[in-house]
Amino acid sequence: MAYEQLPIVEVELSRLLLDLENYRIPTRRDDEAGALKYLFASEDVLGAARLILRDGYFDNEVPIVIAAESRDEPPSYIVLEGNRRVSALKALYDPTIVPGHEAEVRSLLKRYAVEAENLPERIRVIVAPDRATAAPHVARLHTGISKKRWSRDQQATFYYSLVDDQTTVEDVKAQYPDVEVARFMKMAVMRRFLAAAPFSDHTLRQYAASDDLAMSAFEYAYRSKDIAAAIGVEFDRDGMLLPRSSTPEKIASKLPKKKLGALEYLVGEFRAGRLNTRSPELKKRDDAYQPFVDRLNGVPTTATPTPSPAAPAPPTPPGPSQGVSHGMPPSGPGSATGGATPPQPEPPSGAGSRGPNHPDTKDTLDLSGLDYENAPLNLKLRYFELRRINLGNLPIASAILLRSVLEATIKVHFEGSATPATGELSAVFKVVAQTYGSEKTLKSTIGAIQSGNAHKHGSIQWFNLIAHSADASVTAEDVRQAWKVVNPLLRRLLRPPLQSAPATP
Repeated sequence: MAYEQLPIVEVELSRLLLDLENYRIPTRRDDEAGALKYLFASEDVLGAARLILRDGYFDNEVPIVIAAESRDEPPSYIVLEGNRRVSALKALYDPTIVPGHEAEVRSLLKRYAVEAENLPERIRVIVAPDRATAAPHVARLHTGISKKRWSRDQQATFYYSLVDDQTTVEDVKAQYPDVEVARFMKMAVMRRFLAAAPFSDHTLRQYAASDDLAMSAFEYAYRSKDIAAAIGVEFDRDGMLLPRSSTPEKIASKLPKKKLGALEYLVGEFRAGRLNTRSPELKKRDDAYQPFVDRLNGVPTTATPTPSPAAPAPPTPPGPSQGVSHGMPPSGPGSATGGATPPQPEPPSGAGSRGPNHPDTKDTLDLSGLDYENAPLNLKLRYFELRRINLGNLPIASAILLRSVLEATIKVHFEGSATPATGELSAVFKVVAQTYGSEKTLKSTIGAIQSGNAHKHGSIQWFNLIAHSADASVTAEDVRQAWKVVNPLLRRLLRPPLQSAPATP
């Protein structure tokens, strides 16, 4: 494709309009004030303003714009890339456009009074002929990920950001009559509540504060007043936490020990995959619901009475206890520990007896159950290295090795078959989708890997981003989540291609 240089022009700030179709801003197209509120609340525009004042405005990253559909003279432009910087400059020139942050902006201007005298009134922009032409350039600037529809979490953050001293939840409801505003408010305050809760396990806190715990799933728990009360939360009719005089963060930081223990147990069950939107424990009409609520509240169940022996039992030889329930029978479906006591913060390491460590607490991946013993030598060596590699020390290497294991396993699985798999990961995975995409047990796994975006751990786009982008970051938890996605498929691929379940008579 021939190179075509796009024109760069100088434009007054007043002629630059925010892009209300921007993926960051799920709002009406005529609502620039709402867009400014959201960008300040969620995209740290105040931080950008501070850097501009402190270091000066540099146009090494020139905003990308298109001409607005108007007959203004001079013309106006819509900012496709650079909304954050343009918003910061606009607010520095007129702090009144962001009433909820006006005091903070004026404080910055006072602190950097000398530097503020040199703010530009006009900035250079690249003018694209249309959105289609600009799209690949904008996407490349965002780690190669195209714009996507906002998740419910992101929408919740937007609507929550609209509430300030001048705007109430009722105002937001009136502005967006077709939106379940109270539901989004609950999602937003619960995310902030979870992020601030003083979990004893820092990995659990990271999970609760991240997108790995989707509020669209967790809401199935806190929408129950019984479960919400057990973890220390209560909502008003607007979806805000009570008391309204406090903040979600402060409420979480002051949780009583018993309610924090219940919260840790609840979040831990979601992380382990034992709770989800279909779990009977979260359905009030199900028999599993009340025992689960009692467990969260620390209510002991009735112990099975032990009949008195007719004669003294012979002394038991010294050794580990056998079948002692301490008055607590197994808790039923969803229980991680069988006859464990009601949820309490985990004791310090070494205190009392305990079962095997949770796989997510290990520094290595749990490859148990994978039959790679009969794999070709070089593929087997990859599995050996994957089993031993330290996720905390080498998360990037772990992710790249996992990608290699997935691609190599696919190629070996179809080697010598009627449909051999060759090429890069995305090419060989098409053979997997064609062969096993209709299998009920693998359908969701294959869909997540093949169609997931670059934010979906374990997807092809995620693996490609890690392998090819120098800006991509990886944590040990990211690799664990990716492993949970690809593990079921690897189990199937390590079996012969033509092996199938026996026919039902």
